[in-house]
Amino acid sequence: MKRHVAATVALITALLVIDSHVDWVSQDGGQLLEVNGQRFDLRGWAAEQTRAWHSDCSALTPLFSLSTNSPASQAILDAIQQHSLPDSRSARLLQLLQQDGWSVAEVAFDTLNPSLVVLRLQGAQWRVQDRAVWSGSTAPWHSGDLVRRYLREQAPALPQALIDCIKVDPARYGAGPGGMDTLASGPGWGP
Repeated sequence: MKRHVAATVALITALLVIDSHVDWVSQDGGQLLEVNGQRFDLRGWAAEQTRAWHSDCSALTPLFSLSTNSPASQAILDAIQQHSLPDSRSARLLQLLQQDGWSVAEVAFDTLNPSLVVLRLQGAQWRVQDRAVWSGSTAPWHSGDLVRRYLREQAPALPQALIDCIKVDPARYGAGPGGMDTLASGPGWGP
């Protein structure tokens, strides 16, 4: 067999093998890369990598590093604990960032899923922004990207630094079957 024929046959065979194992799948209005039946949110993973490279979180001081009895963190925790009684009463802070009258808190509960909660200072009171609360799994989507996009859509005036610098832990919000969340470890706060 001539070399160019062999190269052509090898290339066609390789393309057919790749085509039988790799595919783009539509789901929930987006595209997932499927390799041997396992789905990956390649766009979400790439967005998180870009965010990690371009975000500067050094200007933000995590309030969680302060005592949880500090007036600011206690006021935010009180607002969350009073928001959805009785289950919200057990809220415990996991991480907390604040900027320009806005705050993003991650809380754990005894009977509810962990949540990322956006709050706004109105007058002298912190108020939970009802629509800007994330709780639950993001699978199969990349958790960081999906949660950040959701919070941005629900609270458009939220400072970009808060969106960029809050840590979205894939262990709590779902790495999805592809596990690509574990590859993205950009800047942020928390455990």
